[in-house]
Amino acid sequence: MKHLVAVEWKRALTFNRVLLCLAIILIPAAVQFLNVKTGYMFYRAVDVHTEVIGGVVALLFPLFFIILYAGSYASEVKDQFITYIKPRIKLADYLLAKGIVNGVLSFIVAFAMVFISFVFIVYVEPSLGMIVYENGSDGSVGTFEIFLEYGTLSYGLIYSFWVGINAALYSSAAYVLTLLMKNHFVAISLPFLWYFVMNFVTAILAHPEFSPVSTVFPFNIIQQPLWTIFVPFTIHLMILSILIYYVRNHFQEKVYEYVH
Repeated sequence: MKHLVAVEWKRALTFNRVLLCLAIILIPAAVQFLNVKTGYMFYRAVDVHTEVIGGVVALLFPLFFIILYAGSYASEVKDQFITYIKPRIKLADYLLAKGIVNGVLSFIVAFAMVFISFVFIVYVEPSLGMIVYENGSDGSVGTFEIFLEYGTLSYGLIYSFWVGINAALYSSAAYVLTLLMKNHFVAISLPFLWYFVMNFVTAILAHPEFSPVSTVFPFNIIQQPLWTIFVPFTIHLMILSILIYYVRNHFQEKVYEYVH
């Protein structure tokens, strides 16, 4: 398995994909920073960070990571590459290795996207003086405000880890769905669609604290108890677990059906 994962990493980290990863890590945050550095009132550096990653990043969150590697199996089916893999490698191990690389890659990119922007805004930008801070303490990072008690860096690491885990969850769901559905475009689109639909549903039910946006990017809502962020996360994890269980018991018939 270690060898399969290592080989899969080499296949995943193509030049174009590395550029895509860097673009996701740097461009959305940089564009949003340029938009908010003037005309906004900030009290702390962490408040700037919430504006930087709470804009387009929060809006399109699952999409950024689904496009990384979740569709790799679908591409191999389309190119019939999988027919050359089956006689050489145990198919279950091969699919698991792809799933591991997909999830870890999404986690790394999401973590880096949040943490690099955090380090720049909190530790580098003050020496550049691009942001003018007001006196006061009205800013808030919502549910994760409690982690600031353990230090600004601790907050940055914990929050970046949280975003990374959620990114891995969405991209893994998209990957598993490509193993089950013939329409691969629909398969990788469903987690993104779910993200939007559940935001709408929770708003209609008057429980925005449980929306995917407010639990991953809790800056548009007043501070909530920490347990609230784990409600949708647990539901998503259960759905992913069910999908994985189904794949483990049915993937052979599905894969052979697709490639013949």
